[in-house]
Amino acid sequence: MKLIAWDTSSKTGALAAMEWDPAAQSGSGGGLRLVCEWTLNLDSAQHSERLMWSIDKMLEAAGWKLKDIDVFGVGIGPGSFTGLRIGVTTARTLAHTLGKPLVGVSSLAALARPAASWVSDPSTLVVAATDACKGELFALWGHAARVAESACAPDGQSQGVWGSGVQEQVLTPKDLMAQIAMQLEPGQKWMAVGEGTKRYLNAWAELPDSRRLTIPVPFTEGVQGRTLALLAWEAWQAGISTPALSVQPRYLRASDAELKLKAGLLPQGPTRGV
Repeated sequence: MKLIAWDTSSKTGALAAMEWDPAAQSGSGGGLRLVCEWTLNLDSAQHSERLMWSIDKMLEAAGWKLKDIDVFGVGIGPGSFTGLRIGVTTARTLAHTLGKPLVGVSSLAALARPAASWVSDPSTLVVAATDACKGELFALWGHAARVAESACAPDGQSQGVWGSGVQEQVLTPKDLMAQIAMQLEPGQKWMAVGEGTKRYLNAWAELPDSRRLTIPVPFTEGVQGRTLALLAWEAWQAGISTPALSVQPRYLRASDAELKLKAGLLPQGPTRGV
């Protein structure tokens, strides 16, 4: 079984190709192997120029043809409106055209997974945060054991993949810290990953620093292609996949255009000049 997955929710594009070989099954992870991985540091507007090129080069490096792919995976956000549209639309189009299943993965779940897997205490509160702009953060948080339960769909749905008991919201830094502080129990450790940890440092400083864990693993500020692909594979193994055209970006908040339309600042339909 061959799987490719990508995430374009931020300025960093993450792609990976994985293969499952039942004949090579042995130990944890069985016959699953990482065939190829790409990371591209781009502005989100450039994903439209480089995503298909990256997919083509990754397939070339793996020695695969597009028709060989059995399952597609894609990060559905939250994140950049433009970046998500490009990544999800590309995945929907390719999977639908080839008649293959598509797994939509929470980009924040992929970001949080390495940290949740690293900590030894399953009760550690793990937070993944990215910059949502406009004075807000996209955030996912929950106990490490829950965050690591990647192949559990929320509320019985198959859109996005993250553990039950895990919250995902867009909040101001103040509100996010209040949410985390309410969940922290006496003596409980916590850790945070993602580019959002570099923003609003005064807000993060409100949380107990003495109980903060720092993951000694590099590249924790962005989604890793291998983690995204692993989540997609686990979800597919658990029967969590959907027809390609049913996968949608997860924005968590309305776009500027939607807000202006609701406020009556944009025309309701096409207009013609006289």
